[in-house]
Amino acid sequence: MRLEEYCDRSLIGSILRAFMDIMGFTLFRLPRGCPLQQRSLASLQILSILIVLAIGILLSHDAEGYVLEGVSWPSGSVVTFQMGLGPAGRTLIDGNTSWNTAASPALTAWDNVVARLDYTSNVASTSASSGDHVNTVVFSTTVFGQKFGTGTLAVTYYRSMNKSIVEADILFNKNQQFDSYRGPLRYGSSGWAIGDIRRVFIHELGHALGLDHPDQHGQHVDAIMNSVTSNRETLSADDTAGAQSMYGAPTPTPTPTPTPTPSPNPSGSHLGNISTRMNVGSGNNVMIAGFIVWGSQSKTILVRALGPTLGSYGVANVLSDPMLELHASSGATIATNDDWQTGSQASQISSSGYAPSNSNEPALIATLAAGSYTAIVRGYNNSTGIGLVEVYELDTLSSRLSNISTRGQVGTDQSVVIAGLIIDGSTSKKLIIRALGPSLAAPPFSLSGTLSDPVLELHDSSGNLLASNDDWGIGTQAAAISSSGYSPRNAKESAIIATLPTGNYTAIIRGVNNSTGLALVDAYDLDP
Repeated sequence: MRLEEYCDRSLIGSILRAFMDIMGFTLFRLPRGCPLQQRSLASLQILSILIVLAIGILLSHDAEGYVLEGVSWPSGSVVTFQMGLGPAGRTLIDGNTSWNTAASPALTAWDNVVARLDYTSNVASTSASSGDHVNTVVFSTTVFGQKFGTGTLAVTYYRSMNKSIVEADILFNKNQQFDSYRGPLRYGSSGWAIGDIRRVFIHELGHALGLDHPDQHGQHVDAIMNSVTSNRETLSADDTAGAQSMYGAPTPTPTPTPTPTPSPNPSGSHLGNISTRMNVGSGNNVMIAGFIVWGSQSKTILVRALGPTLGSYGVANVLSDPMLELHASSGATIATNDDWQTGSQASQISSSGYAPSNSNEPALIATLAAGSYTAIVRGYNNSTGIGLVEVYELDTLSSRLSNISTRGQVGTDQSVVIAGLIIDGSTSKKLIIRALGPSLAAPPFSLSGTLSDPVLELHDSSGNLLASNDDWGIGTQAAAISSSGYSPRNAKESAIIATLPTGNYTAIIRGVNNSTGLALVDAYDLDP
């Protein structure tokens, strides 16, 4: 059994590759000014025997811009990688000190776009061994005893049986220069590109899924699966389409969507910027923020999710690397971001004045037509911690943000839910603010672990308590809440009606007797 650099584009070479029982791929780097535009991921193949010729096994999708190898993991597989890259021994460009931590978001990048496969990881210190049915990610000086090719950054070496992958090992070339950074490729003093551990890992994980190099099969696409490393550091639409052709697309998470309030004659004030801080969990416990754009014109907004920044304000157990998704009311994904400096919007975000202070925090800008939208915040690799989601208006058009809602886990102490809103304009604004818990256990949510008895407080920008409520039917506002059309369905849920002058306000949701659980806080505009 031997390793060979793949450079054979003939029919014979393609057919042999189609029948390989054991496959391997390498990622190459090129020097500055290379005619291949600084990108070279040449592939290695491992040929076990000379196979009888046949045609049509290698699946090349010219229209879609991706290429499949004809093997994949069984549907529903949970593929766990043993991360053995270890400590970096220095502070990397993006601030990480661990290769495992720097590379791990690559797992989430693929995990978020497929339905019938889950990528997970454990930190381990074991070396890689082919044939042990353990999926290992390590630095190595050889490819199981064979030399790395010239300029090779990493190799994905997998075994398959009956077209099903049974093991995948990813070996990073210990003799190459690596770092962790976002943005365009960086170069060392020798003129060679410095390998970005995360984008290299994203590429290799694509091979572990069963994807090949589209540019080596007649494709001309901008894809992280191309055979040459480049400024592309995130999945392209073609990369995603290739993965979903094998493993399906995920079903959008059911999200709370506030009901629009018709307002043909808007008042002189409106909800401007909105935010919510809460403990971000995994699964149903991710943070889900809903808002509505009302009016005849589109509205340009910036959405961001903060985690590490909260630590500088004394908040403990923050979400170390939040990820952000923006969805339409249909569930369709409008935009996603992991680190705000990544992608084409970095300069626009920076000039907006709302750029996160930490490079691991995401942000995105979108111009949205009237309708309901949802922002979802989760941690990379299912990490958890306290996070903050915010929506800012970037224009002064008559269209406005109207009703808002956020769903997530209510904890105790610093892990209570804190929702902030700003009222802009020249007049006061009448709102109803609610805290729901038991209702979430019923359709359409049908969630478990809901907050059984939420308590709601409303504070001004100085922290002064303006109003509080435990059970909405108790107190002087019960009739007004009932007639508003927004009374909670459960007597244990809370609501407050308030007419507020322009300024900043905060709603805090906690459980009676420090109880915890899933809850939803929302605010509705009651002005005509």
